[in-house]
Amino acid sequence: MATTRKKVTFEEQMNELQEIVNNLQQGNLSLDDSLKQFKNGMKLANKLQNQLDKADETLAQLMGADGQLHPAEEAGDDLSNNGVQNQGYHSEFVDKDEK
Repeated sequence: MATTRKKVTFEEQMNELQEIVNNLQQGNLSLDDSLKQFKNGMKLANKLQNQLDKADETLAQLMGADGQLHPAEEAGDDLSNNGVQNQGYHSEFVDKDEK
């Protein structure tokens, strides 16, 4: 008999991590239990960070007219004007040789 695992949401994982942090802060756990909780918390925190990194990558892309994903900014783009066409101002952070 196959069991289906419910996919745990990001928010549920954050709540679990918060519970671990609360347990550790209370100081009522034995040393062994504290170490186990800490280890589980670190694994969970790394998993959550990976999810955030993937979400960040996704948000950094835009859907093009051709239906394909394209980077939100191309190398050398001057976004100092919030994406508005540059009207004579050049960012001091853009390498002048790149243009």
